[in-house]
Amino acid sequence: MDLKELKKIADALDDSGKQELIYFLQSRTKAMTTPIRLIDEIQEQKHKEGLNCPHCNSHSVVRFGKYGIKTRNGEVKRQRYRCKSCHQTFNALSNTPLQRTRKPHLWVRFIECMIEGFSLRKCAELLHDEVTHVTLFYWRHKILAALKQIPTVPF
Repeated sequence: MDLKELKKIADALDDSGKQELIYFLQSRTKAMTTPIRLIDEIQEQKHKEGLNCPHCNSHSVVRFGKYGIKTRNGEVKRQRYRCKSCHQTFNALSNTPLQRTRKPHLWVRFIECMIEGFSLRKCAELLHDEVTHVTLFYWRHKILAALKQIPTVPF
C-alpha cells in the first residue's frame, strides 16, 4: 500500500475517525520528550526563586536520590529532594496536579482529548488503554481543581 491509497482511506473517514487517526499517528511518531519537557518547565516555574520545601517552606534543601518514571520509550529519572529542617522528602511535582500520578507523560494528550470534548471512555481508548476511564475521572477533577485556583480578572 502506498501513500496515495492511505490518503484516500483517510479522506473517506468521518471527523471522529480522522481525529482518532491523528491521535494514533501522534502517539506512534511523537517521542515522549514533549510531556517530559513540560514537567521540566513546571519544575523551573515552580522553583524559579530558589528551591524550597513544600511542607515547611524552608530553603535548606538537598538532593536525595532519584526515582524513575516509566514511559513507553523507557524510564526517565526524576530528582528527589529532602528538607534539612523538617526531614520530609519531595520532588518537582509535589503540590501540583501531577503529584502522585504514575503516568504524567499522558497528561498532555488527555488534556487535548478534554478540549475536544471526548468522553472519558473515548479518551481512554485514544490513549491506547494505558489508563482506565476511572483514572481519567480523577485526573479530570485534579485539572478542574487546579483551574479553579487560577485567579481570574473580571471584565
